[in-house]
Amino acid sequence: MQEQNRGSGYRDIPDIILDIIRSRGITEEQSEEFFSPRPKLAYDPFLLTNMSEGVDLLLHAVDEGRRIVIYGDYDVDGITSTALMMKVLGSLTDNVTYYIPSRLDEGYGLHRESIDRIAEDGGEFIVTVDCGSVSRDETAYAHSLGIQTLVTDHHNVSDIKAEGLIINPKMPDDSYPFNGLAGVGVAYKLALAISRVREVPKSVMAEILELVTVGTVADIMPMLDENRTIVKCGLRSIHLGCRNKGLRKLIDLSGLDYRTLRSSDISFGIAPKINASGRLGDASVGVRLFLASSDEEVNECCSSLIDANQERRRLQEDAYERGMELVDGELQKGDFITVEINDSHEGVLGIVAGKLREKINRPVVVISRNKDIYKGTGRSIPTVDLFSMLDKYRDEFISFGGHSAACGFTVAADKVDALRRKLNDDIADLVREDESIFESDYEYDAEIGVCDLTLGLAEAVTLLEPCGKDNEVPVFAIRNADISGWRFLKNENKMAKFTVSQDGGPGVECLLFHDAGEVYDSISADGKADILGTAEINTWRDERRVQIIARYVLKAGTLR
Repeated sequence: MQEQNRGSGYRDIPDIILDIIRSRGITEEQSEEFFSPRPKLAYDPFLLTNMSEGVDLLLHAVDEGRRIVIYGDYDVDGITSTALMMKVLGSLTDNVTYYIPSRLDEGYGLHRESIDRIAEDGGEFIVTVDCGSVSRDETAYAHSLGIQTLVTDHHNVSDIKAEGLIINPKMPDDSYPFNGLAGVGVAYKLALAISRVREVPKSVMAEILELVTVGTVADIMPMLDENRTIVKCGLRSIHLGCRNKGLRKLIDLSGLDYRTLRSSDISFGIAPKINASGRLGDASVGVRLFLASSDEEVNECCSSLIDANQERRRLQEDAYERGMELVDGELQKGDFITVEINDSHEGVLGIVAGKLREKINRPVVVISRNKDIYKGTGRSIPTVDLFSMLDKYRDEFISFGGHSAACGFTVAADKVDALRRKLNDDIADLVREDESIFESDYEYDAEIGVCDLTLGLAEAVTLLEPCGKDNEVPVFAIRNADISGWRFLKNENKMAKFTVSQDGGPGVECLLFHDAGEVYDSISADGKADILGTAEINTWRDERRVQIIARYVLKAGTLR
């Protein structure tokens, strides 16, 4: 593997890394900005349609002393958006509060009942964050009560649009150069626009950049273009001390180091804890954490989030095991898997559907019954458009929504059996058209030998950070590797450590964090395997060594 500069303009980078980013659409002209630790790519917030009018309307409400309510969503994107706007508007007025609907009792988006509560509490102006673009009836209802609205959002827009001003880069007539912003990214652009016409403390603008980073990563937004600038700058702020007191404490209690925090640490270590409170009940705990100033409140909120996440994991594992017990029976009925898991917390069923899908590589819907109504949540595989499959039966649902990879619905109990049969018939038709839709497609960025796994390569991989959607950590393929020194770690043979080598050369340590027992049984006959994994640096007592984090350990010859 050659290691030479191909003219990135930034530094010497191995050819294999430059080839990977080029395959992802990053041109040589873009590479310097892509690799820069201090990126400059950012767009004028006033390029967003309705931004100028929205800022004027909102600041007029501030100047009139109207009671402003930030209306958010119960996931990390919505929680960080809400906290961000509270900090910015809170620096301009004391007459601002927030409202986050309950996932369990109200569901996503604006609701008339929620608007009634806001009106009863004296709310006069609603700013939505991460929701509201298609809430035509709800915004009309708010207007009928004398409540003004400003919608900020990033979700797809249909023919049905909210009344009043909408700031959303996905609006059909919007010419903003990048439409991949998270909801918190749109809220941040609103904050930047406000700061152009009204003085907002620099300390506030610096702190909210950390919240934009957390929300953007957690919502799995493209880690390209302006998002890359936002996240790089936000991570740098966190590395330099982390201005937000609540976030700093949550990082510490998650066993992470704020000085070296990566996007993957946010995805797997921070975001699940913030999400857990919304899944199990009260999403406002996350907002309170980010707004907290006292150590006492910070500790209380962190404790609540960590406890909720532990309970979420317990409920999730219980529901997953119950679902797995039903899978074989459902597979006998067809390849569209519908499992009924009652008496479990509905906040975890989407995660369970995703885990079941990963296990069996089939579209999965998990349903739960409440009296005469079933609520369902589904997750699909890349080769099956779940939304299109279910949209054929839209008239049979009480409510339905989603996209190609995920969906949610409610349906009358007496229609479930017929719906299951229809979906199994439909998937059978797809299989007849293409028998390969359930074949596992092991994707990777480049094939290498064990001898190529150097510290230089692992260090070059870090230059792609922050990684995420559309800029994933590179996955390398190693064929016909020798496996030795296999050692199970913990969790009932789910995890293992072993050494990988080729042709009698030096070995590299490899870690596998899932299904280790099954993998061992499949490769133990000859001790050889094909491996897909990422290259990382392991530092122990000041010694730095490259190691592989395995995604898949497959019987030798599996990779084509």
